[in-house]
Amino acid sequence: MDNWYEVRTTCDTNINVAAPISALAFDPYQELLWTGNEKGRVTSHFSSGLHRYTSFRAHLNPVRQILVCDRGVISLSSDSLRLTNRRGLIKWTLSNEDTTNLHCMTYTTIPNSEILAAGKQRNMLVINIARGIIVKKVESESDIVVMRKSRLVCCGANSGEVTLMDPRTFKVEHRVQAHTGTISDIDTIGNLLLTCGSSARLGNLIIDPLVKVYDIRTMRPLVPMPFPNGPCFLKMHPKLSTTVFITSRSGQFHVCDIGNTSDIHFYQANTSSYITTIDLSPSGEMLAFGDAASFVHLWEDRKEAKINAYSNPIELPAIPTPPNITISEKSSLSLIGMPYYKEQLLSVWPSNMKFEVGNPPPKIDPDILNNMKMIDFVGYSPNPGNKKRNQVVRYSRNKHKDGTPKFRSEKERELQSGKSSRGPSSLFDNEAELDATSTKMPKYYKRVEIQYSRFGVDDFDFEFYNKTRYAGLETHITNSYCNPLLQVLFFTPVLRLITRSHIGTACTKENCLCCELGFLFRMLENAGGRNCQASNFLRAFSTIPQALALGLFEPDEPDENTPYSVLIQNFNRFILEQLHQECNSNNNPRLLKSLPSEQTPHSMIQQLFGMQVASISKCQCETQTDRLTTSFVVDLQFSSKTHKGKERESKTKAFADILRSSIQREIQQRAWCNNCQQYVPTTAKKIPKSLPSVLSINCGTGTSVPLEIWRTHDGQNAWLPERISMDIDDENILTVKELSSDTIVDVNTSGSSKNANYELMAIISQVRVEKEIPHLVAFIKVPKNELDKSPWYLFNDFSVKNITEQEVFNFQGVWKMPVVLYYSRVDISDLMDTSDLPSEIDKTILFKDISISKHHLTNKKSSVLLTPEELPQPGTLAAIDAEFVALSQEETEIRSDGTKSVIRPSRLSLARVSVLRGEGPKEGTPFIDDYIAASEPVVDYLTEYSGIKAGDLDPGSSKHTLVPLKIAYKKLRLLLDLGCVFVGHGLKKDFRIINILVPPEQVIDTVDIFHIKNRQRKISLRFLAWYLLNQNIQTDTHDSIEDAHTALLIYKKSLQLKSEGKFEKILEDIYNEGHKHNWKPPHGIFPTSHIESSSSSYLTLPETFETNTMEISPETIENQNSEHPK
Repeated sequence: MDNWYEVRTTCDTNINVAAPISALAFDPYQELLWTGNEKGRVTSHFSSGLHRYTSFRAHLNPVRQILVCDRGVISLSSDSLRLTNRRGLIKWTLSNEDTTNLHCMTYTTIPNSEILAAGKQRNMLVINIARGIIVKKVESESDIVVMRKSRLVCCGANSGEVTLMDPRTFKVEHRVQAHTGTISDIDTIGNLLLTCGSSARLGNLIIDPLVKVYDIRTMRPLVPMPFPNGPCFLKMHPKLSTTVFITSRSGQFHVCDIGNTSDIHFYQANTSSYITTIDLSPSGEMLAFGDAASFVHLWEDRKEAKINAYSNPIELPAIPTPPNITISEKSSLSLIGMPYYKEQLLSVWPSNMKFEVGNPPPKIDPDILNNMKMIDFVGYSPNPGNKKRNQVVRYSRNKHKDGTPKFRSEKERELQSGKSSRGPSSLFDNEAELDATSTKMPKYYKRVEIQYSRFGVDDFDFEFYNKTRYAGLETHITNSYCNPLLQVLFFTPVLRLITRSHIGTACTKENCLCCELGFLFRMLENAGGRNCQASNFLRAFSTIPQALALGLFEPDEPDENTPYSVLIQNFNRFILEQLHQECNSNNNPRLLKSLPSEQTPHSMIQQLFGMQVASISKCQCETQTDRLTTSFVVDLQFSSKTHKGKERESKTKAFADILRSSIQREIQQRAWCNNCQQYVPTTAKKIPKSLPSVLSINCGTGTSVPLEIWRTHDGQNAWLPERISMDIDDENILTVKELSSDTIVDVNTSGSSKNANYELMAIISQVRVEKEIPHLVAFIKVPKNELDKSPWYLFNDFSVKNITEQEVFNFQGVWKMPVVLYYSRVDISDLMDTSDLPSEIDKTILFKDISISKHHLTNKKSSVLLTPEELPQPGTLAAIDAEFVALSQEETEIRSDGTKSVIRPSRLSLARVSVLRGEGPKEGTPFIDDYIAASEPVVDYLTEYSGIKAGDLDPGSSKHTLVPLKIAYKKLRLLLDLGCVFVGHGLKKDFRIINILVPPEQVIDTVDIFHIKNRQRKISLRFLAWYLLNQNIQTDTHDSIEDAHTALLIYKKSLQLKSEGKFEKILEDIYNEGHKHNWKPPHGIFPTSHIESSSSSYLTLPETFETNTMEISPETIENQNSEHPK
């Protein structure tokens, strides 16, 4: 054993894949040496020349161990195992929730059939090599970092303990505390067990200079073997049962005899780095080292050394003999094969540079080719006449993608053509739900996006994503990451009543989030499963300077690193604080029955979400400062100890303990002391004084949150409890307990703020898929009176699905992480009294002349305000029309075939809204004609279609009635709540941009009245006015009063035609006339033969109507209409 020498050194020449060697293994069946590196690549080398044989990427993480069997090579990384044959073809891969932090593996009693894998995880895994499945799980009592097998399975733990297990039953037979620190390596042969490791001395880990030897029959220690350089790797000689190779990190190794410790042979490996792994061949003739510089060093003890005494032949590729080819002038160039290139050719285009180039050229008619006459190089042939000029064959383009719905227009075309739609009717068709242990992400968790056709967003099939009664929120709006939290707040019944009461008051704040939240909640209440959008709320949110300073705005182009979990947690804290400020007044109504008087200094938000906390700061000089604050959100504080034992203990800490320590905590910090007049170490305490009705919790972000802590322990009991109990005793000590889901909760009807039972009502989770933009989803438990199959619903923006409770509490997959929790008291309905909330709606806004324009001309008003006697009743008709301006241009792309694809539609904003009386003595007289002040830059006034000019929306120059958007919206909301029935043309798009949801029974749309369902064409208001009323409107521009009044007259005309039994015939005539004139009314010519003239229809206006300053006659209105036609 004294003639070892280095024969070969090799490394990977490709700098892109070269990495420190992390694992080595000689093949016991063939002359191969297998290596694994830190980048997850496995490479094999042939014979003593270390010629490259195979190389492949086996894992994304470093390879920690390699085990070679007759079927192939088994490689192990932290989260996966893979069996690959010796040519590099994958046989199976094992990666699931059970493979979280693997470190080592070894054979069981059945070589080449079963292996045992373990690591720093709860269970050891018995894996069938043939099938690649887990056949048994063995609970591990410690973190295992190295395993070897002889008669028993020897497991070296991170704590320095060696455990010996029966390889059949996996029961622990013996234990020995070999080292006080950690285990570096162990090896065993026969009845001998050798260990090396570290010991804890003075708080540090020091490498033990001894190799400890044990007899596993009696577990008695034998004489240790000294190795002053620090032993890190051990290998027993396979032929000489008492010879061991001891190696240090620096490359020094000894060849020793265990029975004779004085027989030592010293060697030094020539390495520029440090040794990372070693292995000894089954023949005992070769020794291999791997270092951190990606080098493999091969040593031998004789010439012509072999890895195995008898090896199987290696399968080599058959190299064909090149043919003898004679090249002449008439030989084809394809006779010569293409050479082999190591680099990619120029023709290998990346996917992001591949584009469609349009349809292939049409085939030439065979009749043309048969009758063609050639003159020089030009062919002439008579036209067979079987096609029209410029007519080509139409090629169908499949634009539909899997997992996305077809457009509504596409479905209608299929129905009209008699074709049945083969696509799924819902996103959830044939999709398995999550159970308690699943880790695969269902497709309905993916980020959803709206697709646009040439018909706009109305052509998108939102029903594909939502089959429930609850409305989703759209995503094409800036800062729509707030959608999940807005849904959670909506399903907080008391907050819904607070905001509904607030919008009925005369709130004067222009960008009031409480008002906008109330308007949004009213839409969600009336939606009945239809999609809504929070555009007005998010617009008001984007104008608040504090939100900008806190960094709450979503980036223009989010990427995979956008911290949505941090954004939603900060927004959760911000929105509750903002609502508190906006709802706080001198006469706050009492919601909590426990409060003494009807009026209280606590705002309604404080009474619902507030937790009173006493902050006590005490200096070393015994000076104490007390301060009572109200906290709306609890931030979970996870312990992050550096000591490994404590770190493991924190991961098993109960949720109740973490919540209690997050609320009631004591920290040491430096603070200013008025007595000492300097910054000194102080003790700060947080002591809760009361408990909230609704408990809002931020779950922490980043590396402070251990991912494993959220995973279920046994597949049934989740770490996150569904119910908790909190109690503050007389000494202000907080106690938090977890209640099982089947526990009968004692509903506390006393209204005490010192003790409460809570039930989980909502979870907001971040969904992150590798190399994709993360997004947020909400799990919400709906009220009991609205139960379906399960009380839990998943809100993924406009995708809504009823899910099981198991799916809510399943955090096995790393793609889902909770970020915000909401708990509600089980007795909140008995605790809160909302009868004192203001219920009267401020109707005076309809009777006031409100304008913020500095040049508002009251003597030239185009409307007459309502009087209290004219207050609309349920069913009152009101004609309405709106005009809009563009805040951003449409983003489109032109495909190679010339078609246009909409990437993002233009963003429109309400610029003018006009509402006319639809019945009564003043029928047709406008009572609202408001221009809306622009709060954002306008890129296009769309004057041709809106009649809005530059300056009309500027308070400094406008001469019209100019109001903020909130005032105009509040008027329309009030008319809607009073039960008005709106008459107009194309109201669906108008209401969508205004962001108000009107029930179908309160909408009369003339575009739907005069429409034949099996035809795609929807008739314009201008053409209907020309045909039915003999009027030319919108000749130069649009006017909302004219359009609203025209729609009202057309509706009245439809009632007349229906009563006379002529409606169906007239509707068919309109379509025929439209095809005849290409849907453009000829100027000065009216279809008098079909419909009686209605040119005097404007004379239905009252003869005169008064304003505060002047009288306006019908002639004045007619003159104004002629000056500004629509």
